This record gives sequence, C-alpha cells and structure tokens, in this order.
Amino acid sequence: MRASSLAGFILAALALITAALMGAYVPLKLVELVIEKKLDTLFAGILGLSSIAAGAFLAFFAITLGILGTLAPERFLPREVRSATGEKLAAYRARQRAMLEELDEVKKLLEEIRDLLKEGVGG
Repeated sequence: MRASSLAGFILAALALITAALMGAYVPLKLVELVIEKKLDTLFAGILGLSSIAAGAFLAFFAITLGILGTLAPERFLPREVRSATGEKLAAYRARQRAMLEELDEVKKLLEEIRDLLKEGVGG
C-alpha cells in the first residue's frame, strides 16, 4: 500500500502545482496582456476570475483527496477489489505457512543426516 500512498501524494502535489499556476500565473499573465492592450479588460477580468475559481476548486479537491488517499487508500477501493485483496492475502499466508512447514521438515531431515554422519565418523 505504500506505492499507492506515494502515488496519491504525488498526484496531490501535481494538482496543487497546477492549482497555483491557474490561480496565480494565469491572472498575472492576463493583467500583463491588458497592460499591453492586447486583451479587453472585461474579457480578461472574466477569464481571471474563472481561472482563480478553477484553481481554488482544484486546490480544495487536491488537498482533500490527497490527504484521504494518502492516509487510507484502501477505503476508496471497491468491495470486490478489497475482497480479492483479502483472498490473495489469505492465499499468500497459507503458502507461507506451507513453506515454513516444509522447511521444518527439511530441518529435521538434515538433523537426522547430521546425527547419522556423526555416528558413522565416531563409530
């Protein structure tokens, strides 16, 4: 789950950068165009306000979803995915238990071989 937390954090950071550009850079560029008389003031004002609003909207959702996605990414997964993940985890645990049992058997076998070799060398 660390990869999804990192991905959520990166996406939130990129969205915040985009929001900052939309909320600050675009309006400043529009003011510059109005000063140079390349753009009408009314049109620039409407574009500037809409850009600021869109930037604020994007920043709000980036922060909200970024925090929630980073803290609890599994809550946002559909039930089917969560149950499939749980089934995979149970299968993985069973596989690990089986491997440990096999290793215990191998250990016992190796101990028996060691004892036989000690008896053969000593006898």
